[in-house]
Amino acid sequence: MTASTLVALALVAGPLAGGPADSACDQSKQPLSHDEIIRADLTGIIALEGLDCGKVVGHSLEDHLEYHIECETGDVYRIHVSAEGHVRVNPQKN
Repeated sequence: MTASTLVALALVAGPLAGGPADSACDQSKQPLSHDEIIRADLTGIIALEGLDCGKVVGHSLEDHLEYHIECETGDVYRIHVSAEGHVRVNPQKN
């Protein structure tokens, strides 16, 4: 068997044998909910500011583009996005 034949067999047999291409089409995982996506985004915003949070465990939209955030660490933050798209993260007293 030549090297090109082995490559062709791997490309054809890989997905049939449950290789990497098959895992990309795995439908058993549920897509993230809207709430999970928002929590992940808010967690990332706080982490980018270098602030302690762990994971966001609670959030509420206080005003247009202004969130009240509760973290698993017990820290509380307010995230505000200005009309120009600037993000401010302000620690709040617990």
